[in-house]
Amino acid sequence: MYRREFLSAGLATAGIVAMGTTPWAPALAAGDEGHRLTGPYTHRNLSIYLIHRPIHRRGRDAGTPPLTLDEAMRTGAIRVVETGNVGELIVNNPGDRDIFIQAGDIVKGGKQDRVLTASMIVPPNSGDIPIGAFCVEQGRWGLRGSENVAKFSASTALIPSRTVKFAIMAQADRPQSGRGSPPAASRSLMVRRSRASGRQESVWRSVRTMQRRLSSSVNRQVADRRSRSSLQLSLESEDLATALAGFGTSLGDLPTRHPDAVGFVFAVNGRINSGDEFESAGLFRKLWRRQLRAAATEALAATAQMERTPPTPPTSAEVAAFFGRAGAAAAVSKAMPGNMVLITRETATSLYTEARRGDGSWVHRRMISVE
Repeated sequence: MYRREFLSAGLATAGIVAMGTTPWAPALAAGDEGHRLTGPYTHRNLSIYLIHRPIHRRGRDAGTPPLTLDEAMRTGAIRVVETGNVGELIVNNPGDRDIFIQAGDIVKGGKQDRVLTASMIVPPNSGDIPIGAFCVEQGRWGLRGSENVAKFSASTALIPSRTVKFAIMAQADRPQSGRGSPPAASRSLMVRRSRASGRQESVWRSVRTMQRRLSSSVNRQVADRRSRSSLQLSLESEDLATALAGFGTSLGDLPTRHPDAVGFVFAVNGRINSGDEFESAGLFRKLWRRQLRAAATEALAATAQMERTPPTPPTSAEVAAFFGRAGAAAAVSKAMPGNMVLITRETATSLYTEARRGDGSWVHRRMISVE
């Protein structure tokens, strides 16, 4: 039985612990953009570390952030459709605004719910662009209720699983011929990891594990009768929403209180998990509730693995050092659909990816611990 108390006496009222500030690792700053890291801000077994960067009146901070996939799908600004291939969908932006897709976004509907494997900007009048996907609903390949089997209707959740995030990153990190190759040892490591985690089967196993752990944590079955293998439907559970409410209350306003925050790293049960940084503070604020819910869901699923003594969160210096090593590793470049470029950096304990536009400006950085 784990302890459900907050992690310090101060949490009894605020639900948050904030400790110190550390310069963000220059290796992750692409030329030292003035990054710094604050935290941890902790609720139960989840600790958040904010990535800060100075706000500039020009460039990416000055303009209107792109639409998120959730916004675009709710307003009909993007079409996400089936191709007949489980591992590939088509996105099309017929409008006049950029749309941001984050690797790990879940799309609901079609022949089965999917998780998208690439971060990208879908530009205005994009035409059809292919995007990789994994199935997160093993038991269906056809109509569900009154949903449209040919296209997807919503994207309300981000994948709440480090294992699936790693599978996504392993799937996408192959260098294109002529764009550079990793060292032999790194190639061997990537092949082993791809075989272990990058296959569809491993994603399905991770979904089943997540559903089982969440059901245990909320003492109620989260699998939905409409499709018991659907992770998306499980994430819509009212019992789960109730169990997650405290995380939102304690941590939901962090970007509002820190307007220069552009991303975050999180730890679960005292261990570094992963982090995401975005091109602007405005985009991060739009995405924050989605990021927090995914991190909190992962933390909730891990409560059974907590030791009886509440875990001590890593210091911000430890987090910065860990991901600094990840960002300093040798880079591999790969051309991606939609005039995007994927940069991958890998060490024995971490994986770092960066999605860039064709002009070289970056949109999204992801860092993950593989320990």
